[in-house]
Amino acid sequence: MSLVPAVPAAGRWSAFALIRLNAFSFGVSGFLLAMDTVVLPVLVLAVAPDNLKNTYLAMLGISGLLVAAITQPLVGRLSDRTRSPLGRRAPYLIWGICWVCACLAGVRMAPDFWTLFGVWVFVQVNLNIANGPGQALIRDLVPPERINAASSIKILLDAAGGVTLIFIAGTLIGLEAAPGVVDWRWLTLALLGVGLLAAGSVTCQTVLSRQAPPAASAAEEPPLPARQRLNLEFSLFLLSRLLLMAAVFIFPTYGLYFVMDVVDVEQPAQVVAWMILAIGGALVLTAFLSGRVFDRLGRKPVALAGAVGAALSTAALLAAGSALAVVITASVIGAAVGMLLSANWAMANELSDRQNAGLLMGIVNLATIGGAAAARMLGPFIDGLNRVSEDLGYYGLITLCAGLFLLGALALLPVKAGQRRPAESGAAASGGEPPGAQD
Repeated sequence: MSLVPAVPAAGRWSAFALIRLNAFSFGVSGFLLAMDTVVLPVLVLAVAPDNLKNTYLAMLGISGLLVAAITQPLVGRLSDRTRSPLGRRAPYLIWGICWVCACLAGVRMAPDFWTLFGVWVFVQVNLNIANGPGQALIRDLVPPERINAASSIKILLDAAGGVTLIFIAGTLIGLEAAPGVVDWRWLTLALLGVGLLAAGSVTCQTVLSRQAPPAASAAEEPPLPARQRLNLEFSLFLLSRLLLMAAVFIFPTYGLYFVMDVVDVEQPAQVVAWMILAIGGALVLTAFLSGRVFDRLGRKPVALAGAVGAALSTAALLAAGSALAVVITASVIGAAVGMLLSANWAMANELSDRQNAGLLMGIVNLATIGGAAAARMLGPFIDGLNRVSEDLGYYGLITLCAGLFLLGALALLPVKAGQRRPAESGAAASGGEPPGAQD
């Protein structure tokens, strides 16, 4: 009996249906970005000495990412083989989301760094129990000719979640200096938990209503042999994604401290919230447009253009001397990153097969996690260079970020996946899958 759900007809997957399918991306991306960008840096300031704040923040981030790197492929593979009344992916989403929400109180109540460290690792374990199988939903359920649209919508919701929840978190935590009886940190964590729970519920309901019973999958897609799945092209794609995601995660991780120490503003948390709003708004716009663009040009050219544009605009931060300049430059970075991430995720789905989607998308996400971990490992590098010369670490960080975007583009050049093909063009024009089309 097959465990692979039957792919519904393309006509049933309207834009609204794809939004519902990817709703969890809004919640999980917003939760993680708000925690990493605003909440955890503020909590670390309360439990770490000032001269080691970047190092402690790096330790907190890397530990969670190491857990994620182990959890996602293992749980993804387990979900590939799961047979349950709720299907392959939904049980893991439900389990992980519920435990994350239950553990947020421990994040707020942690009296010292090591307690915060332990609670955050446990949160990351359960978040990735949900997120690992969740990465395979597009490949599970969406037909080939709708993968471009589905990938663009996923990145759009990633950005929208980040914009919305980072802005809310930054604004609320920025209010804690005002007199009053409200504990703004408690309220911020509560809103992040509610957002994660609501978004996950929409996705689970969509999956449960859309997936076919195992017996209904009469014409399942045969899995690719391991030697074809894990070939040189796939390896180069993983290397490229690792470099690109390291660049993407650098500024969200250390942006608060960059604005605080280099730009020297009075309300750094609120400036970061506005900056992320600019990045996310531009990212949402380009993610919305990218699906149609790489229907015409191909996914790879759009990814390369986005990487080069992100490198140039990141380098422009070296000349930004005010909060306004940082926000304007951030919007240009966001536009380039939106193109890059949408096309890159569509390429990832193209390189995987449906029967092993949980495992293969987990491996793809290892590159994402590795990039994020590499970004968080730069904390001691920043602190060390700052001791040599004031703010030298931050300027070195921006230069490195731009270089990583360019190296990621170079690694992607030999990859053949993602180039425009006649079958894709015909499918996009007709709205249906042409005979013999393959994803």
